[in-house]
Amino acid sequence: MKRGLACLSAGVAVALVAAGSVDSAGSRAPRFLVTVTGSQHFEWSLKDVTSGPCAFEASGEQSEAFGTARPVKVIAPRNTRVDRFKEFQAFNGRGWGRVVPLAGRETRSYRVARAPAAGCTSVPAEFRSNCSGTNTLLPRAGVAIMRDGRKIALHVPVDTPWINRRPAACDIRLFDLRNFFLSAVFGVRTYKVVEGGTFERGRTLRVAFHSRLCVDPTKSSDFEIFLDTTCGPPRSGRGAILSGTLRTDWSLVFRRAR
Repeated sequence: MKRGLACLSAGVAVALVAAGSVDSAGSRAPRFLVTVTGSQHFEWSLKDVTSGPCAFEASGEQSEAFGTARPVKVIAPRNTRVDRFKEFQAFNGRGWGRVVPLAGRETRSYRVARAPAAGCTSVPAEFRSNCSGTNTLLPRAGVAIMRDGRKIALHVPVDTPWINRRPAACDIRLFDLRNFFLSAVFGVRTYKVVEGGTFERGRTLRVAFHSRLCVDPTKSSDFEIFLDTTCGPPRSGRGAILSGTLRTDWSLVFRRAR
């Protein structure tokens, strides 16, 4: 019995040492206070000049402004081969998680320049009248930060919705990019080198991301959006032609935390 207790005590001691080693290793991981600011602007237009009395023309505009309400403490993954392309850990107010929480608002407006005739059932009701609305970002809104050495990338996880899928005002399918691209806000998945040093020794690091995309009119329609870096001329044929642009900008500042 004494021998069993001794073995148990030794096992507990080893476990405590191992736990202490993990804590020590974790404590050596670089910690920063990160400030995030960003915006997204989406403009699109629908134009149908071939459908006689059912022809119509309209445009939509959507702007989103977002950022950290205050600097958020994050832990950078250690720079090892095992940890390549790993996510930062962020304190989200309830504990450590994978997403840096963000706050902000989304505004949208839709304007009809040429209305279709009243009897045109081929034009959905949502496209027939002007509307506008403003939504604050949902409490779970946020962005994940990925690291590969001195490079980082951003992405918006699909399980962190930013706005209600069916808002009360101006609920038009083309405004909700999640219908086509899983996220209402574009994360920039390209890795970029931070300026100001390394995560191991730098005091203040900065990085900015920019995305410029266009709605491809050769593939898009009034119920489907295709985005690309370059877009061809409008397709020929009957029906509504969709065109537009999407611009997203992110800026991050990492300041070493004590």
